[in-house]
Amino acid sequence: MDKRQTWAGCGAVAAGIVAAGAALDAARARRGRASLAAAALAGAYLGGTFSERSSLFGRVARMRRDAGLFALTFDDGPDPRFTPRISRILADRGHRATFFVLGRAVEQYPELACALLDDGHELASHGDDHRLLAFAPPREVRRQLARTEHAVRAATGSPPARLFRAPHGVRSPWLVRTVQRRGYQVCAWDGAVFDTSRPGSQVIAGRVVDLLAPGAVILLHDGDGSGGGASREQTVAALPSILDRAERAGLRSVCVSELADR
Repeated sequence: MDKRQTWAGCGAVAAGIVAAGAALDAARARRGRASLAAAALAGAYLGGTFSERSSLFGRVARMRRDAGLFALTFDDGPDPRFTPRISRILADRGHRATFFVLGRAVEQYPELACALLDDGHELASHGDDHRLLAFAPPREVRRQLARTEHAVRAATGSPPARLFRAPHGVRSPWLVRTVQRRGYQVCAWDGAVFDTSRPGSQVIAGRVVDLLAPGAVILLHDGDGSGGGASREQTVAALPSILDRAERAGLRSVCVSELADR
């Protein structure tokens, strides 16, 4: 399902829950008790689905607040136009990052996956093809993990880190449990940078700087999960300013695995 279909489908589920509550009240001549309960349930469903740090559908990875450390993360790559430049900027300044890669992109550009590891970064799973998983059954979630595992292992000789970030952070009630049974933790992020909307490199840098703190996980993008080939030039341009401010604050980016509580 694409983004629009997912949003519509989840809205329909929530509306159906509310309608069922109203119908129950009408059938039993109650004074809105079922309607209130249904509205609360619908709100919980939407929060669990779309709130990336919600624990309603299962625990996401928690980060230690170690002094001086935070984590830059990049989704939707690798992309030969942007990933190598991001990797080198970070490595040249002694920073490390976690790249949540798509299996299909690793299959297309295996040499980029190897280069990321050579620069000291970490590869983690963003699924195979960036499809949203709000209605995907467990077998599809497992397939997404397996395809990405296979692609990373074939490219680099080793599996990805046991971290998974669902596309757009969208989850079903069973996604976290399914992922955990495969040995993965679900990784969320802090705040909202929205670098994919291309608001300008200074805006991107400013939004990241506002989130910088020990244990923070910052979400940026080095590719376009939609397959449309959108530019991430502004993200590349923002990165030196982000690192300048982080270093002045005594912060260094490390891989998520280094910060995650086990």
